[in-house]
Amino acid sequence: MPTEPDESEILKRLRALEEENARLRSAAGNHNPNDLVVREGEYNGYPTLTFEGPFRSFTLGLKKLSIIKKAWPEVELFLQRHAPKKSAHKDPIDDDLKI
Repeated sequence: MPTEPDESEILKRLRALEEENARLRSAAGNHNPNDLVVREGEYNGYPTLTFEGPFRSFTLGLKKLSIIKKAWPEVELFLQRHAPKKSAHKDPIDDDLKI
């Protein structure tokens, strides 16, 4: 049976979530599409890429990245169909912030 997290672990997680929330809120008003940062890292000994910017950070490993690479032509077609035109004022990152 899993043990319950102690109070210090809960407080540590709460602080981390509050910091992420503050970062996301500050980035929402003044983001630049060039603010994307990609960092190489590791998870359980496996290489990963972490994507950070004016959106919620996410990490992908080799398996998912290789699948995306194989499907890249379909990804580009999808973006052409659904991404706002350059002349539109709406930024696709704004849609991510609603999630």
